[in-house]
Amino acid sequence: MSYSRSYRERISVHYSGTVSYSYPASEHGGSGTAHYSGTTYEDVNINLHVDTNPFDRSVANCNTNVNLLTGAVVATEAAQIASIDSNAKKVGQTIVDGFFKTIRSEISQQIMELSTQLDATLMHLHELAKRCVDKQRQMETDYNRISSRYIKTFDDLNNELENRIFELDKPAFVFKRESDKNSVRTLGGDLVSVVSVFGREGGELQVKISASIAKKRALDTIGKANTFLLKQKKMNSIIHQSMLNENRAATQYSPVCYMETGNEQSQIEKQVYQSDFLPKIQVNELIDGFKLQKWDNISKTGRENIQRYFNAEISSRYVSADSHENRVKENILKMLNSNLIKSI
Repeated sequence: MSYSRSYRERISVHYSGTVSYSYPASEHGGSGTAHYSGTTYEDVNINLHVDTNPFDRSVANCNTNVNLLTGAVVATEAAQIASIDSNAKKVGQTIVDGFFKTIRSEISQQIMELSTQLDATLMHLHELAKRCVDKQRQMETDYNRISSRYIKTFDDLNNELENRIFELDKPAFVFKRESDKNSVRTLGGDLVSVVSVFGREGGELQVKISASIAKKRALDTIGKANTFLLKQKKMNSIIHQSMLNENRAATQYSPVCYMETGNEQSQIEKQVYQSDFLPKIQVNELIDGFKLQKWDNISKTGRENIQRYFNAEISSRYVSADSHENRVKENILKMLNSNLIKSI
């Protein structure tokens, strides 16, 4: 659609310049230069007429073409959608068929592999079963051999124990043997004819008393043997528990003796005595460690045990009747009784 527009605007124009002048000769004639400047204004009118008919016709023509193109695009889109749907179904069916074929192929392959592994495992298990049977047979043979050896060993030990028990209280067994002989001789010998003199009850009573005495002595002997064997077993167990049969990191403990003594100048001397089977520790480090510990009075049981062993040690070391040794012994015991033993 054509349209017209009118615009009016006042424009300002700035001007400036220089003019040379001269005037006629006279008493004061001559020449000079003059400067000028200023601003002038001019009103400008602009009338515009825009003819849009050709553009409108081109727009209408373009609209028609666009509508035709839109119809063609819609038709093409519908055809494309139908084609995409058909192709998608074909592709989907192909993918599904290919997936199931691949899965069937993988499953068949895995079944073959598992069948092969199963056969190999069954063969391996069969070999292991054979080896187990062989091991069982070998273990039975070893068990029978070891059991027969240990049975022989225990029989020898029983015989040796019987001989040792017999030797420990040999008079009691000899007496028992002789009493049995006397009993048999009393019942089956010539003494039967003198029953009217001694009487049957007296002979049987004497035999029973002798047999009971022999049995009592035999019982005491067996008890002593049991005590001896029990102590020996405990000692072997303690030795076995104290032995280190393997190479591993562990903690070993060593007794340390710490002493404080005072001299005549009221000075306290500190001494530390260590064992020889462990590396030596710095004396100052041990003394500082003892200072940090809390010392308490030892219990009554522990004090009695220490005193008992201490008395036994003193008695074993001072056995003579010398007056000097007796005096030393008495002073040592007096020092022990006058001091209180403390422990950590």
